[in-house]
Amino acid sequence: MAALFPMFVKLDGCKCVVVGAGRIASQKLGSLLLAGADVQIIAPAANDEIRQLAASRRVTWTAVEFQPEHLIGASLVIAATGNAVVNECVFRAARERSVLCNAVDEPERCDFFYPAVVRRGDLQIAISTAGKSPALAQRIRRELEQEFDATYIAWLNWLGTVREMFFRREMDPEARRQALHRIAARPLFERYKHSRQSRAQGGQRG
Repeated sequence: MAALFPMFVKLDGCKCVVVGAGRIASQKLGSLLLAGADVQIIAPAANDEIRQLAASRRVTWTAVEFQPEHLIGASLVIAATGNAVVNECVFRAARERSVLCNAVDEPERCDFFYPAVVRRGDLQIAISTAGKSPALAQRIRRELEQEFDATYIAWLNWLGTVREMFFRREMDPEARRQALHRIAARPLFERYKHSRQSRAQGGQRG
């Protein structure tokens, strides 16, 4: 298999189909909803969690068997039925319509994989093993979560504000690039983190 192309995709308002409405499907919904996707679930029956999401209109649940027509206008589809025959049907229908498909736990029927993700606000670090060892990806995610703590949320917001300020100025592009790299370097982050910790400790003593 060729190397995977890593990318982060904007799914806000995009139709994303999930075939299946049990435990497997529930595990795949969080990141789609977080991305603002228009999640449409296709399954004859659904578990309580998905029924509640449908009742609150966070997802749309259609209680029927999957048909290829359900993929019209879809950006991607998740085959989360636990049934290899149904997942193969979904995969083939997706291929015919140029819709990206992920059949859960079936790498041979995947055009993309769910990575293990470390989220710190707008900072996202994704780890993929191309489906070979999700357990390894999860272990690495836990390790990275220790290194990249919640301080990075405010730090990244500050970096974004400074970047916008620099781009509003008339500056030599190379000088701007070097300045942005300097302020994003670890030494400045460590000083920033130490300053926040000192202020927090001072507030607690007060």
